[in-house]
Amino acid sequence: MKTVLWDWNGTLLDDVWTGTAAMNALLQKYNLPPLRDTKHYREVFCFPVSAYYDKLGVGGELFAVTSHEWMDEYNAREGQCLLREGALEALHAFRAAGWRQAVLSASKLDNLLRQMQRYDVLPFFDAVLGLDHIYATSKVDIGREWLRVQQINPADCVMIGDTLHDAEVARALSCRCILASGGHQSDAVLKQAGCEVASGVLDAALRALK
Repeated sequence: MKTVLWDWNGTLLDDVWTGTAAMNALLQKYNLPPLRDTKHYREVFCFPVSAYYDKLGVGGELFAVTSHEWMDEYNAREGQCLLREGALEALHAFRAAGWRQAVLSASKLDNLLRQMQRYDVLPFFDAVLGLDHIYATSKVDIGREWLRVQQINPADCVMIGDTLHDAEVARALSCRCILASGGHQSDAVLKQAGCEVASGVLDAALRALK
């Protein structure tokens, strides 16, 4: 059986505007220049997220506090998010093809499960893998352990995400990677990964299914 590892935020969930608005609320609180728009956001967002906060002046010693403040701002808006265009069609396509599906996310697991329940997509997935904290560090270790326990051959696994970190994770797991344009990083940034960049979520799924 083949396996697809999905990133969640920015890949299946369209929350780029939410992340931008939450950060701008934080920057306003600290009297710092705002992100101009989602285009600007995509150009500066990066992993680890602590480095992104550093770029904007709310990192360093502030990060332990500002990361929680950002999460509060994000949570206040997350109910307005939608799934990305083509996300449901992509999930149905993998199910019809008999693939195992899992979410591998740098989000805190309880937040992740709450969001997925809201959009009624949990039944598509054999596993939901997230972190035990809100600091959005690497998800390599939980992905590697899950593949080992499930005895999944990385050669039969595809990672679909929207950031350079997803490409880094895929390399660490020895999986193929396809990045979907329109998420948390710009196309110019995604092309630095040296892997396939699809025009969107459904295009990424169709490429994987080929």
